[in-house]
Amino acid sequence: MFFGKYRGQLRQAGVIIGLLVLICVVLFYQFTYRTPEDAERERARIMLQRIAALQHAYRAEYGTYLPIDEENNGRILQLNNVPGRFRYRVTVSEDGFKAYAEADFNRNGKAEVWVVDARESEPVLKHED
Repeated sequence: MFFGKYRGQLRQAGVIIGLLVLICVVLFYQFTYRTPEDAERERARIMLQRIAALQHAYRAEYGTYLPIDEENNGRILQLNNVPGRFRYRVTVSEDGFKAYAEADFNRNGKAEVWVVDARESEPVLKHED
């Protein structure tokens, strides 16, 4: 009896609460969902950060950067056996290093390139696919 008088207002409140919950669910999904390409990019960024940390630690101990190539130690580090689409390479000079992660997601011949170097330990997107 008490709610009979307020039935219309309760129905409106229920509809409003339902819409707010729906909006929250959609926003939560939008902000937490990652595409497979986003997961690949995150893996590449972490890998480049690890390469940079390795290079800085090696330089602190030996005074030079670690030359990473297929003949010397590429098999030990397994840079080309990392799961995913990105391929990694590292170039070393006397005054620094650059590590690259490259992937061609849409297979158009233009690779997405992330780079980290001796000055910047945070990976930077140099070329977008």
